[in-house]
Amino acid sequence: MFAEFATDESGAVTVDWVVLTGGLVGLGLATMAVLSSGVENLTGDIGNSLANMRVGASPFSNLSSIFSDTFSAGAAGWSGGQMVNLAGFGNVLQLGPGVLATTTATLPAGSTAATITFDLIGVDDLSGAPATVFVNGQAVAIYSDNHGNITTSAPAVAGISVTVDQQYTNDPMGSGTHGHDSRATYTITVDDPGETLTFGVGSNSTEPTSDEFYAIDDVEISAG
Repeated sequence: MFAEFATDESGAVTVDWVVLTGGLVGLGLATMAVLSSGVENLTGDIGNSLANMRVGASPFSNLSSIFSDTFSAGAAGWSGGQMVNLAGFGNVLQLGPGVLATTTATLPAGSTAATITFDLIGVDDLSGAPATVFVNGQAVAIYSDNHGNITTSAPAVAGISVTVDQQYTNDPMGSGTHGHDSRATYTITVDDPGETLTFGVGSNSTEPTSDEFYAIDDVEISAG
């Protein structure tokens, strides 16, 4: 029995693995002790760099206003449309049936971007005939008010992006005979706009303005 026990090798591998594992743990602790100081210093440097970093402004923050019109002084500079004073809105540029109103702005040389913001207003329970927004003669957005059922779309145009913020739909704002109106704020961004930018809005309504119409207000064009 003693001879068999002395020559039995079962369990020897387990002993070897215990020794090897202990050695690896010791090596890991030694490595961590050597590297921890450097890692801590690098972490501190990264933290200081991030804390003192100045975040660059958005490229659009460099845009400066070159055209602004609230129609408080009339509709000078516009082709098509007429300034009217609406209860609940003040002065706006009214678009009669089939009317296209446009204005052209001269941009600073070398402008890489331009933005157009404006309010599009649907007055007196429009019957679904849309208004179309144009940039340099190209349709970039369509707005339709059908008795408060608002539909917006923006055809894909390279270099032009369109966003719309619907303010209200079919609300009684006190203008016109019906008093139910819609209003949306458009923001149009144009990349590499060139030296001139023509902006326009056309009404496809066939009804007289005494019944319903579209109007635009608070137009601003920025570039830089």
